[in-house]
Amino acid sequence: MANSAGWEWLTNLQFVTLETFVIQFIILLVVLWVLNKFIFRPYLAYLDEWEEKQEKVKADYNNAEAILEEKKREGDEILEKARATGNTVIEQAESLANSKKEKIISDAESEAKKTLEVAQKQIDNERTSMLSGAKDHILKTALKLNEKLFKDEKASKDFMEKNIDSLS
Repeated sequence: MANSAGWEWLTNLQFVTLETFVIQFIILLVVLWVLNKFIFRPYLAYLDEWEEKQEKVKADYNNAEAILEEKKREGDEILEKARATGNTVIEQAESLANSKKEKIISDAESEAKKTLEVAQKQIDNERTSMLSGAKDHILKTALKLNEKLFKDEKASKDFMEKNIDSLS
């Protein structure tokens, strides 16, 4: 009987009335609505967002090697272009330096030729003036010698002029 006395309250359901059932059902609906509105939906949205991030990270990780190879290739292309540009600049600088060098050499050669021509003219002028001076000196010396030898200045002068003209 102890067992049957313990279960008597089930048969005596006086505490369950329609009013309490409706109030409990309304409370249950309110609790479910509050849980759904403030906990389940935000949490599910957070889980969806987290899952999307995880998928993106996974995709990025899978594509990281491809991206790394692409960036290496782009870096190599940029480096190759820079080398080519550098080589072009060096070639242009060498070409410009060679042309300047050739111009300087040609200018120096032409200046040297001009200087040589001027020097040659000066030498010729000096030679001519020296010969002229030497002829005058020889003529005077010879005239003095002839004057002493021939005692006739005019005959000596005519003789000397004829012979000096033949030396030139």
